[in-house]
Amino acid sequence: MSDDFFSVFRIVFAATEDERRQAFLLRHQVYCEELGYEPIDKKNQIETDEFDRQSLHCLIEHRVTGLTAGCMRIVFPDRVGVDGYRLPIEEHCREHGIGINVGFNIHPDSLCEISRVAIPRYFRSGKFDESALSYLGNFVFSDQERRLFPLIGISLFLCATAFTGLIKRHHVLAMMENRFQRLLARSGITFSQVGGSIEFRGRRAAFYIDQRCAEKEMRDSIRPLYRSIQGELSRQFLEKGGRSKNSAEHVLCKTSI
Repeated sequence: MSDDFFSVFRIVFAATEDERRQAFLLRHQVYCEELGYEPIDKKNQIETDEFDRQSLHCLIEHRVTGLTAGCMRIVFPDRVGVDGYRLPIEEHCREHGIGINVGFNIHPDSLCEISRVAIPRYFRSGKFDESALSYLGNFVFSDQERRLFPLIGISLFLCATAFTGLIKRHHVLAMMENRFQRLLARSGITFSQVGGSIEFRGRRAAFYIDQRCAEKEMRDSIRPLYRSIQGELSRQFLEKGGRSKNSAEHVLCKTSI
């Protein structure tokens, strides 16, 4: 599984302006154009928000076309002048009058949130359609490639698991649909619901996981893929400035938009 996946896709720690722009372009394509969750930016065709300044970003690229097959970000708390941790998940829940209860206090230095997970339609289905012409041209995915597409979503969360371990942010929050939580649980990545369901781009809820438990409990079937992703992200993280004692904050500072 690991060798097959890496023969078709590459993992990228988006530390440069151009790499982060790839994520913002994909988010615009998915969140604004395909799903209509955010307003369309006709001028720049990017989707960003205030939390990108306190986030690290990761991409999955399709090797042959160079297209971005998926992206996600890890958001750090920013408690300056505000109550709580100032994470996107807190804002969403607060707007709906829902609290988040993990059951114990978490120091902000060990907390983060996975958010803005995006996969474009043609990598979700693998089917050719006219709406994809501007991105794919006449390119048609092979049967072997399409068989790997279901791994893109799981791999983004494996990237998040590896990355949060690298930066020692072991307590992880995420807003997601129950069906995706169940999909992850089948791989041994078991998030616990820590807030009531709200209507936010579908029915979603706040979930929590300890990265160390995720790493320990994941299925043996995906562990080789995880180890390959972990090794690749570790290599890129060191190359792109993560050697200092406060490596996560150091890289975040270097990569802020």
